[in-house]
Amino acid sequence: MEPDQALLLKTYDSETDGRARFMGHSAFEDPTTPPGAPRRESIEVRTMAFF
Repeated sequence: MEPDQALLLKTYDSETDGRARFMGHSAFEDPTTPPGAPRRESIEVRTMAFF
């Protein structure tokens, strides 16, 4: 990803009408990363939305 891009992961939904309710999220070290490649940085923010 580039610095001006964002990725949204919906981790829970209370609706029970068949839509995706849960989502796993993990990380790993990619053994094919070339030596000297820039390190990846991420920020995790948890928010709540009420409608």
